[in-house]
Amino acid sequence: MDLLEANHAGLNEEDLVDILGEVRVVDAAGVIFRVVKRSLESDAPAYWLCQKAILALSELESDEANRYLSEMTTDSWPSPIRWHAAVALCIEDELGFDEDSMMA
Repeated sequence: MDLLEANHAGLNEEDLVDILGEVRVVDAAGVIFRVVKRSLESDAPAYWLCQKAILALSELESDEANRYLSEMTTDSWPSPIRWHAAVALCIEDELGFDEDSMMA
């Protein structure tokens, strides 16, 4: 987690975020969310790192991780991130997302 927090150049953040989710390091939720926030501009337009982070947060299955995912469904976030976060929370229909338009 310290490596992600330090934001070292050349670090494969996607793999680290993925691993933290897979092994369910619940304490990593805040770090993963901060990685998403700082990478928004550089990760656009595909948001590969953000997608990995959203999946990792969903794998943590904690209240904190779910709060971060919920925050990412708000209008202040780019639409692809909002949609992926909504899917992770299983609320995409509730929020009115149309999968065809999101995946186009």
